[in-house]
Parts: sequence; structure tokens; C-alpha cells
Amino acid sequence: MTSSLFSLEDRVAVVTGGASGIGRRIATGLAEAGADVGVLDLPNSDLDGAAAEIEKLGRRAIVFPSDVTQAADL
Repeated sequence: MTSSLFSLEDRVAVVTGGASGIGRRIATGLAEAGADVGVLDLPNSDLDGAAAEIEKLGRRAIVFPSDVTQAADL
């Protein structure tokens, strides 16, 4: 459900570090506002759990296992 004060309907957000902690809460908050979310985080993080949480909110999620400190991953 989206708020009438802040809507991201038909938008896509990308969150680095989005599988846990503050990044995960930001990713789910963006999904709550109506955005589909791309979640980037380290390959051994809970990317699938973050995606499931976003999809539970009725939004699409795609995960990108990556280390943003490595140019090849980006």
C-alpha cells in the first residue's frame, strides 16, 4: 500500500547493501511506497530473504549478488 504523500508507483529503486540492516529497511520502505526494487549485496548475504520480503508487499524484486568495491561486479 502506498501513501498519498509519497508514491513511487511505476518506479524502480536500486539499494546497495539491501539484504540486511538499514539497507534492507530502506529497500522494504521503498517497496511500501510502491517501487519495484533491485537489491545489491554480497553473494553470501540474505538476498533471497530480502526479495521475498519485498515481493510479500506486492512489488517486484531482483537481486544482484555483488561487491560494490569490485569494479568487475558493477
